[in-house]
Amino acid sequence: MRLTVGGVLVYAGMALLLVIQTARLVTMDQLWTDGVSVASVGLVAVSAAAALLFLTAVVTRQPLIEGDGPWFITMGWALLIALTALSFVISLSSSLASDEAVWVTIPAVFVPFWVRKLEESYREGVDEARRER
Repeated sequence: MRLTVGGVLVYAGMALLLVIQTARLVTMDQLWTDGVSVASVGLVAVSAAAALLFLTAVVTRQPLIEGDGPWFITMGWALLIALTALSFVISLSSSLASDEAVWVTIPAVFVPFWVRKLEESYREGVDEARRER
């Protein structure tokens, strides 16, 4: 099953938000006040990995849940959940304030499920329209 144009646009929007978040984390002065730390690099890496996952899904037009292709695409939802959990562990275990936390990864977890539901509804509507003709 390949993503429709709508699904690709939603995934591309999520990828854009994650790229913006990564850039925001890199340029955030409060994050780097103590120099380069494991927490700072970890948050940037988590955000960049989530963005890369969505970008890969956009380029290949493969959904991050129950699709065909490599494991990181078909199990993308699990990888997103793991990345979100990791970002919370990093944020909570360090002295980072809540506004420096990885804020986009929470909705990113729900995007693959939401897009799958939208695409299923679209395909059911197309099939129903074909049957009525």
